[in-house]
Amino acid sequence: MTVRLKITVLITAAGFVASLVFSCTILWEMMEQPFRLIDSDLESTGLRIARIAAEGGEGGNSTSWSMGDMNYWLEVKDQTSGAVCYRSRWARLFRIPAPSVDRSVTVAVDVPPQAPLGKDAHGKVAFRIRTLAFSLNGNPYLVTVGRPMEHLEEELRDTVVGAAGGLAFSVLLLAGISYFLAGFMLKPIREINAQARDISEKHLDRRLPTTGDHDEFDSLAETLNHVFDRLQHAFLRQKRLLADASHELKTPLTMMRLALDEIRSGASESRPDPQAENHARMTEQALRMERLVKSLLDLSALEIEASASRVAMDLTPILDSLIDDYRFLGDASGVTLQADLPKRLEMDGDPEKLTRAFSNLLDNAIKYNMEGGSVTITGVQSDAEVSISVTNTGPGAPEADIPRIFEQFYRVEKSRSQRHGGSGLGLTIVKRIVELHGGTVTFRNIPGDRTEVTVILPRRGVSLGGGEQDG
Repeated sequence: MTVRLKITVLITAAGFVASLVFSCTILWEMMEQPFRLIDSDLESTGLRIARIAAEGGEGGNSTSWSMGDMNYWLEVKDQTSGAVCYRSRWARLFRIPAPSVDRSVTVAVDVPPQAPLGKDAHGKVAFRIRTLAFSLNGNPYLVTVGRPMEHLEEELRDTVVGAAGGLAFSVLLLAGISYFLAGFMLKPIREINAQARDISEKHLDRRLPTTGDHDEFDSLAETLNHVFDRLQHAFLRQKRLLADASHELKTPLTMMRLALDEIRSGASESRPDPQAENHARMTEQALRMERLVKSLLDLSALEIEASASRVAMDLTPILDSLIDDYRFLGDASGVTLQADLPKRLEMDGDPEKLTRAFSNLLDNAIKYNMEGGSVTITGVQSDAEVSISVTNTGPGAPEADIPRIFEQFYRVEKSRSQRHGGSGLGLTIVKRIVELHGGTVTFRNIPGDRTEVTVILPRRGVSLGGGEQDG
């Protein structure tokens, strides 16, 4: 069932229940009102004629015509003696059981053919009967008065049929109106559905229009637009990743192919031992491809993860160990490493991932440095966060390139990066690991030919117990 039909059914059902309650209330009042009017008429007419009969104004010889009771069944009795003071014409023709005093009942009565009354299918006539008590000159009397209701029952039946017909018509009308209004209300949903169906991988730049009414449909369109923004961004990143990876893999593969061609061509005068030289070139390119593929796999795994595992850890020994490991690489390049770390840098985090992140930062800081330069690692801990800065000497990066420095495969000095075997994924992996920990990473140039990468990580209130911070 469509939403439009569901809304129509719900509105129609609610309207039907409300109409039914209202109709039953009105119908009850309409059906009770005639009986109240008849009872009032029976009481006034019965008392008036009974007083005349009891006073003997026109005596027992009075006719129904002269007494004004042609359409009434009426009987007046002396309550003391039980004698009948007066009977109307119909009271003389047939009997009707009298109800108790001050009560009114409706009874079906067999009437003789002499009474010109409309009978039902069973040959009976419905009478409304009421018994009243009154006193005249100190004598108590009882009067039983009634009148036929053959036309009233037909009118009540017609009223019920009319009310049922009106209720059915109102329900049908309400269903039609509800269906139209539901269609009108859901029109924005149909438009959103149609426009969203047209947004494919070739048209990810399209967006759903908003009306500015700030209603639920507008909010839905804005939410979907945000989703499409994220999808477009992820799709573009994927395309860029594939394009850049293809470009990066193309060069080493080409060089390997050329080396193999030279091996097949044999030795030459200028290259007495080409096979050994080409084997070395192939090995170098194979290692470069291996590092690139490993970085791609690591980045893909990090992109899939939604968050990093968190355990109570201390960053200081991890950084000290990395500094010792990279000190040998720094000595080979004439780069000195210095550390300014507190005794403890406590936080919740993933030791393996954070080791990879700071390893990439130290590797880049040494590779992209000047001869005789230096690398400084500084750590600061506050109540809420841990801040680690890696500073190195070097020309830095153009200000226009800084916003893109953490993009995958982006390299400021491409020739130098290729010379060092860089793939352009190191800082991208760093940023992803930091984001998985809920932190931030920034790059900036420092006056005096220095650059600084700062990683800020939330502590999450972890305490390993003991340890004073010193700087």
